[in-house]
Amino acid sequence: MIKGIYYAARSLNNGFRKMSNIANNLANINTTGYKREIPFSEVMFSEGKSQMTQFTDFKQGGFVQTSSPLDMAISGTGFFVVQTSRGAALTRNGNFNVSDDGFIVNDNGDKLVGLKGPINLNDFLFEENKELKVLRNGEIYLGKQLVDNLLIMQADDPSSLQRDSNLNFLSPSGDFLPVDENDFQVMQGYLEESNVNPIVEMETMIKTSTDYQSSFKIINFLDKSLEKANEIGKV
Repeated sequence: MIKGIYYAARSLNNGFRKMSNIANNLANINTTGYKREIPFSEVMFSEGKSQMTQFTDFKQGGFVQTSSPLDMAISGTGFFVVQTSRGAALTRNGNFNVSDDGFIVNDNGDKLVGLKGPINLNDFLFEENKELKVLRNGEIYLGKQLVDNLLIMQADDPSSLQRDSNLNFLSPSGDFLPVDENDFQVMQGYLEESNVNPIVEMETMIKTSTDYQSSFKIINFLDKSLEKANEIGKV
């Protein structure tokens, strides 16, 4: 009976974590480049343990046109590489701007990385009225002058990537692999939308809520049964 209470309590804990996970997904429906988190429960009754692991759904989101020259999206395989305080990270968030010191950065100040390192436009900004152009293969031009080539990378094992923030992913090994240019297309003036489907999240929330309530009822029932058994034992 006590084991039953334990299992139900673990189920409650997993349910709480799932609800938190769903809430985070729903909160990021409109976040550029956000990748949905998927909770996965594995219950091992023989060992009396219950584990919940989170996976990331890297499925591509839709695209929205912004016409901003510094907005970029990747159609196909791969991620942008940004330099963060914790090292190089992968991201599908292509919402960039130029910092005061000339680096192409995201809203967190993470620097966009090219073949030459963090991309800096300071050496080129003094050229008059030159258009910033990003080609589908990741080459960045200011006018006719090549600035750099975007690093479009991937992880050898995507499941090993660790979410550093809602939008950045780190590799435990620190190693990334280049993506063949035939497997991606950089789209200038576009952003990738979140891949969260609100209908799926709401359906999952309803099911999780039902399971949570069932576990709570089981605990109450077993608790009362245990209480009665103790009373009988005292007679």
